[in-house]
Amino acid sequence: MSLKRSFFTLAVFLLGTSELLYGQKNDSAKTIFDFMAIGESLEMELNTDLTLLKDQKKSNEYQPATISFTDGAGQVQKWDIKLRSRGKFRRRICILPPLKLNFNKGDLQKAGLAKDDELKLITHCVEGYEGKEFLMREYLAYKLLALVSPYSLKVHLVEIKYRDTKNKARSTGWGILMEDEASMAKRYGAKLCDDCFSTPKDSLNMEQVNIACLFEYMIGNTDWSIQMVRNMKMLKFKDGSKAVMVPYDFDFSGFVNASYALPNADYKLTSIRERIFLSMTENDAEIASTKALFESKRQEMVELIKGFKALSAAGRNDAVSYINSFFESLKQPLRRP
Repeated sequence: MSLKRSFFTLAVFLLGTSELLYGQKNDSAKTIFDFMAIGESLEMELNTDLTLLKDQKKSNEYQPATISFTDGAGQVQKWDIKLRSRGKFRRRICILPPLKLNFNKGDLQKAGLAKDDELKLITHCVEGYEGKEFLMREYLAYKLLALVSPYSLKVHLVEIKYRDTKNKARSTGWGILMEDEASMAKRYGAKLCDDCFSTPKDSLNMEQVNIACLFEYMIGNTDWSIQMVRNMKMLKFKDGSKAVMVPYDFDFSGFVNASYALPNADYKLTSIRERIFLSMTENDAEIASTKALFESKRQEMVELIKGFKALSAAGRNDAVSYINSFFESLKQPLRRP
């Protein structure tokens, strides 16, 4: 082999190796969500034209914003981002709509982070004590889901200082930072399927479907549908494994007990605290193992709620009582439509 050919072969090898290493680095890089999920909660400042945002809640147009926070190394981080309103019901009725945050991929790459450039922010829907209580209870719902299911969206509490760049007004509020659904899907080696309506039962991972359904029953939520893929994310796996359903959006549940939530008239419910089991099963015998799983997590659930001091003592007591009433209901055949 000539010297020239040897150098060419070596160069090709090194190029391929560097690309492989680069790809591995990107695949394992920390996401912006993980970078911001510091401690029990993150203190963050958000600067944007809040007046415009509130006036144009129905718009999907992004507007410029800046967020700043102190990272895990004690360094002040300042990011220029874009944000917009998102959601449906809460977008219409909340004083501050839920937000979608969009980061610059180039900025993420420079910071050594993955290119997942979107986050969701669940904002306080109503002002004051009541709004904080609702938000904390919804945060707890996500944490309870993570206790019983290996498939859930990551969430983190944030305490936000809002600065309106238009009128210089200042306000504060709690929020829930949530990873983007596409990031979640990537984390599980899957892809989202938002238009997979009326998926047949034999194409679904029924063990996980039963967990999702019993969880929704536990928190008293009927604002979802597997067949319509509503307030559920479907994960389809590259290896051909059966699809998994991941619940989200729990503010209409009895567990959260939001003042603006309405009972589901389709099932003749008169209170959002009432439970009805929406399921793809015919009888309770089909979910015996699922009920046993939840029973095994009962003490952990209660301890999680009792230890969550961001929720008031009255709120914690009510949440524990509501969860205990779920376990009492398991002793009888579950109420079905």
